[in-house]
Amino acid sequence: MIRAIALALLIGLAGCGSRGAFTRVEFRAPAQPDPALRPFLADVDHIGVVCATNIEPFRELDIEKVMARLSNAVVRSLGNMPKTEVMNQDEIAYKLKDVRLDSTSVHQDSVQAIFREQLELDALVFIELRHLQARMMPMSPTPYGMSSNPGIDLTIDLKVSLINLNTNQVWQQGGTQRNYQPVQLQLFGGNKQGERQLLMALSRPLQRFLFRIAPPPKPQTRHFDLSGD
Repeated sequence: MIRAIALALLIGLAGCGSRGAFTRVEFRAPAQPDPALRPFLADVDHIGVVCATNIEPFRELDIEKVMARLSNAVVRSLGNMPKTEVMNQDEIAYKLKDVRLDSTSVHQDSVQAIFREQLELDALVFIELRHLQARMMPMSPTPYGMSSNPGIDLTIDLKVSLINLNTNQVWQQGGTQRNYQPVQLQLFGGNKQGERQLLMALSRPLQRFLFRIAPPPKPQTRHFDLSGD
């Protein structure tokens, strides 16, 4: 009888040891889009990115180059969306050589049918730079007043559209953004400060949009039983 009781206690202790063999594991899990955008992402497995502007290059500011860099950055950020393939602007333009991609055409039924049927896209992120004004200011503001250093005052009007090509639902955000930067001495030696400043001004409203549609993965913690039982 004593031997049976001792054996039962050993089995119970062994069981307790197995149930307590948990290990704390940290990992990064995909985050969900903003609830306001989820209806526009319903059944979206393939999404395209197009950046456009009708503003001609001026002075030493290569706007097309800036928009191309902006498009690549958006494509990388949309890579956070789980189970979603992203098509960049170069691939879209190459496959649709005869289609002009601007603020009018992307909303036309015939062009959206091409996006769906030829490119097999479910949604499109369309980014349009509608207005750009750059002014050279003779003085720059500082925490202590105005300084004699010149600066560039940049004003932009950027519009972002998320178009669900299956349901024709459209979500948009836009508005005027300003960015002021003191002129660097290298600017007079061929420096591309203007392009960097424009990219910075464009990236700020886009960061807010991208954080809503494709938030970065969030760290999470789980306890797993690694005892093998």
